Parts: sequence; C-alpha cells; structure tokens
Amino acid sequence: MQVPGKWLRSVLGFFKKPFNGVSAPGEPQALKPVTVADLLPDIEGGERNLLPVRATRRPLPITIPLWLVSDPGEDAPERLIVKWDGQPFEDKTWTAPVQLADLELEVPVALLGEGRHTLNYDVTLGNEETSVSDALSLLIDKSAPVLGGQRGRLVLVEDADEIERDGLTARYLERHGDRLRTLVPAYDSPEAGDTITVYWGEKPDDSVMVGSRTLTWDDCLLPIHIDFQGEMIRQAKDGVRYAYYEIEDRAGNLSNLARSLELDVKAQPVPRQFDWVEIAQATGVGGALALKLDDHIEPLLVAVPMSAQWFPDETVTVIWGEPGDYGYYTTSEVHPGTERSYAIPEQQVLAYGKRTVVVRYEVSDGRDVFSSDVSTLKVTEFKEGLPQVALEGAVSSGFSLGSAPAQVPVSLSTWRGISVGQRVNITVNGVLQSGVSAPPQPVLSAHPLTAAQVRQGLGANKEVTVPKAYLATLKRNEPFTFLVQVSFDDGGTWVDFPRYSPTLRA
Repeated sequence: MQVPGKWLRSVLGFFKKPFNGVSAPGEPQALKPVTVADLLPDIEGGERNLLPVRATRRPLPITIPLWLVSDPGEDAPERLIVKWDGQPFEDKTWTAPVQLADLELEVPVALLGEGRHTLNYDVTLGNEETSVSDALSLLIDKSAPVLGGQRGRLVLVEDADEIERDGLTARYLERHGDRLRTLVPAYDSPEAGDTITVYWGEKPDDSVMVGSRTLTWDDCLLPIHIDFQGEMIRQAKDGVRYAYYEIEDRAGNLSNLARSLELDVKAQPVPRQFDWVEIAQATGVGGALALKLDDHIEPLLVAVPMSAQWFPDETVTVIWGEPGDYGYYTTSEVHPGTERSYAIPEQQVLAYGKRTVVVRYEVSDGRDVFSSDVSTLKVTEFKEGLPQVALEGAVSSGFSLGSAPAQVPVSLSTWRGISVGQRVNITVNGVLQSGVSAPPQPVLSAHPLTAAQVRQGLGANKEVTVPKAYLATLKRNEPFTFLVQVSFDDGGTWVDFPRYSPTLRA
C-alpha cells in the first residue's frame, strides 16, 4: 500500500525513524547488503564470498535491494550512491517511483582487481535522511597455484628404487595394494576447494585425464597423495607412460602442468587368452551372436572355449547379462556330462527376449580376476506357437451381445516358458457407435501370473472378464480387438501375442 508522499515525508522528518521497515531503539538499522549472484557458495575452510575469476572478465552484475519506504517526487527526490571500497562508482536520483530494473547495476571491469573488496550503498530519501547498507565483503583471486619443487613432478612414495630398477611391474602392483602411490610436492598456498586433475598416458603433455580430487580443509593440513590404480594402469597398456597433474583453485585459476613423471610400465600379467564364449544354439561368429527363442531347446549351454586355460585352484564363472538386469545370472557349476559348458536357466534366457544380452566369463585366482572378451547375443522373442485369447460365447460368426453376462469371461491358454511372475496385459479396443475409436478397456494390466494360472492358463476359473457394459458402447457388426502382451522381464519389455478380433453382434 502506498502512503501519500507529503504526509509520509512529514512523518519521517519529524520522527527521524529508519526507513528499512524495522523500528528499533537507537540508531537506524543498516539497509540490506548488495546481492552478487556470481559469488561462489562458501565451503568449510574456504574463503568467504569468493568471486570466480571468469566473473571478472566482464562488468559484474549486482542487485540493490529496494528500500522499504520509497516515495520519490519532484520536490523530494531519492538518491542512491553505490560504493566500491568506499569510493562511489554509481550515482542515481529518482523523482518518480523506483523500478526494480533501475536497481540492476554493474561494477566496471576496471574495479575488479585482485584482493578483498567491499561493496555497499547509501540511500537518501526526500526528507534528506541518509541510511547506509551493510557492507558486502568479497574476494577476487586471480593468482594461479604455484607448483612445488621439481616443477611439481610427482614423487614416488613406496620402493622408488625398485621402480627405477625394474620399471612398474605387475609384481610391484601385487605387492603394493594394486596401486602406485605418489606424492604431490608441497605447493604455494593450498586451499580448500582446490581441484587436482591427474593425467596418465603415452605423451608427457597430451595424456588422458584419469581422475580428479577436490581438497577439503583437512586435506590441506596433510601430505597430498595421488594413487594410480592398477586396473587403470593395466588398461592403459605397457610401455613408457607419463603421469602428471594440474591444479585449479576454487576461483578457477589454473596452474601450469606439472613436470611429467616418466615410468617404464610392465604391468600386464602373464599373457592369457580368454576368447568369446561359444553357444551352440546361437548363430553368428565371434562376439556377435543371435538366438531365436522359437528355435531354443533346453538347456541353453554356454561353453568356455578350449583356448582359455586356467589352473586347478582357479574358479571359472559364466556371467549372463549385467548386474541389475532382470535375468542377470552367474554360475560356476559345470553342466553334468560336460567339462566346459554351463547351463543358463530358461527363465533367464526368456528374460532377454527382444533384447541383447552380454555374455562373458571370468577366471579368478582368489585375488585377481581375468575377464573374457564380451559376446553380445541378440535374442529374438517368441513369434510362433503363442496362444490367442478366447472370449466366452464367441463363435466363428462373432459375439452376440444380447445373451452375454454382465461380465464376459476371457481366457488365455498356457504358452511355452510360462512361469510365475510373468506379467500380462490384455486390452480391448473397438469403435464407438458414433464411428470414433473407443477408449481402450483394460482387462489385465501388468498382471503377475500365479502358480494356478501357470498350470491352467488365464481365466480357467472365470476370474478374467471384460464388462458387457463396455462392449455395449461399441458399434454393432464391427470387429473389436483383444490385444495381448506378455513380459518375461517384469515389465521391461513386452512380447505381442496374436490378436483376436471377433465381430460384435446385437
């Protein structure tokens, strides 16, 4: 609610109260501080109100909160003075209502120098009373981190003489927790929020980023270690490799690349060949296979090839799918009567209908795991021999609505591979008497099969029905259609069963 200007100014002039909306004894309370959206969130142990360096390359947007009591006029102008480190850089006067857009200002780039700065403002009302805002203290850091000794080259922490003599070997990794530990030389002024990005590769200045670490305040009080994991080292292959890093502080200043630590890597274990699995029922070659469920015969055997060799105390595990998949399965039990074949249960096979499953095996000695090449097996869903839904009372000429019960029983016989928990959708579609498509009528929606339904089929006890009232809305002498879908993977994918489209009779 706006208060008449002359009356308001007379009251302000008489009582000399603050104009930030809060009455309090003593001196007027300060106005709210300037808002700077670009400021970084504060973190524990880090500098408060830090401005990213990218924000200093252009005028800095700021927002002045509108003071609560504002009623400028020709005879009572209001004035705003914005100050940087106590020096005015913006001076505005209003004789008409202040617009919020007028309070969106910018600090010139020339003022955005390195160091801690203060930003505040004064507001003078028409009664010539002036209030000062709380000061906002912000920090501008344009100085990049300065690397430590040897131009920041990483220092080997454990048995450096062994690496210098023999190289970084598989034996070394086995004896040192499957990792190479290095130390970052102490650098100038580590701060909470510094991010260390680590590189490993074949070139001293153009390698691959393999990790990063953002320091906490506690990290800055301790030696900073970088551990290169054995898995990453082995994946990067053997040969001369270079390890180095760079540091970016929280403001966004980037250090030089550290001098590379050169290593002669010999980390690969004794060569062992683990080729693709073999699946006799599948077609295809190498790692690209295909299986039609219509041609599938139990059991599906996955064989480890003769080229793969392992020792008596090692374990072979066949892996079907990926962890988290519906249908994921692993086994280390050889199928009876074979030496290298492992059976996949039928339900795990069916779960990948209409999908592609990855199949592989692993050899483990209790400490190390050796993975085989990955095969992809494209599984084609059932297309033959699937049952068609039946509607009680329907004959070859169609379905007579007049003699039908209020709930018309629907049934579906069993199918190959049926099991408890498989989900079924049955939906009826048709045409309304007006000629437009009728809304679909769900009969079953993602219904999980029970043990009784697995034995007898759906609807054997007339528990599955379609309302006669729905069918009565459909156009006579026109077909209506039952759509049936079954999911073998808990609703992830759906297999279409044959449609059934009887003609609706009166």
